[in-house]
Amino acid sequence: MKKVVFFTDENKLGKALENFDLSFFEGKKYPFKLHMGEKGNKYFPRPDTIRKVLNNLLEKKGKPFLYDTTVAYNAIRNTKKGYEKLAKIHGFGKLGADIVIDDKGINVSFEDHDYEVGETLYNSDCVFAFSHVKGHIATGMGGAIKNFGMGGVTKETKIKMHHASRPSYQKDKCTFCGVCAEVCPFNAINVKEEEWEISLRKCFGCGVCVENCREGAITNQDRDLQYLIACAAYASVKDKNVLYLNDVNRISKGCDCDPAAGPIICPDIGYLLSDDPVAIDKASLDLVHDIKPDIFEKENNVTPFKQIKYGEEIGLGSSNYQLIEI
Repeated sequence: MKKVVFFTDENKLGKALENFDLSFFEGKKYPFKLHMGEKGNKYFPRPDTIRKVLNNLLEKKGKPFLYDTTVAYNAIRNTKKGYEKLAKIHGFGKLGADIVIDDKGINVSFEDHDYEVGETLYNSDCVFAFSHVKGHIATGMGGAIKNFGMGGVTKETKIKMHHASRPSYQKDKCTFCGVCAEVCPFNAINVKEEEWEISLRKCFGCGVCVENCREGAITNQDRDLQYLIACAAYASVKDKNVLYLNDVNRISKGCDCDPAAGPIICPDIGYLLSDDPVAIDKASLDLVHDIKPDIFEKENNVTPFKQIKYGEEIGLGSSNYQLIEI
């Protein structure tokens, strides 16, 4: 069983770190992978918390730098300069660590798909990951797996993954119930009488319509987005020593990419630390579920447990864990 350490006081991080071998960080300059927030978002990782984590890591004689990749959608984080500017506006420039944003990648083939992993991440042999656990319109929840599965690859790969999970429609199975149109978060589907239409301009390729079609009339053009995200995460961390810290607080309905990510849908829970991304996300989901059963699925019409299932199937990690509370 994989070890997952749980604590509610961020000042106990040092004690939590004692449960893991950190020797691979010593003397290394390595990525501190995190999301530094979209413009207008209120729930992204807190710079004061990141400062405390960095201070604990610096005691191990390594040199972490803040790291992320550019986004595919039209926003300030679409370019390296834009993201660097916003990261400083959000307070990450005052932490004494360099900020590195990748917009180019190195191709990694896995499970018959190609993923361009950010070149800095690709060339690193160890990584510290800080993931804010929150809801997500396409995956139900975003945590450690999504931090790498979407955040570790280039914008070109992000676009390909979303396009691959777009809906493929089979009219002979459709009952025109309209559920797919009701749950589509982008209003891309229109159903009336015996007509089914989709606007590919609006379609985000989230796959929510596929999951909610009772008749099997809608399938993914290629694969489920959560499967592709799990594979991209595997490509991003393959052969690396990675330690994962999940911030299970400020749990909003939407993700940190959403300027209007509210409301908060679950009380603050605390922090989790593990060297397994599947185990830490499963533990995060279980803790949320204990307080607010199925809240991510209820809010976003998609179950986040698929990424756990897929992650385990492809060898990214294990869903079997031992929770150690300190």
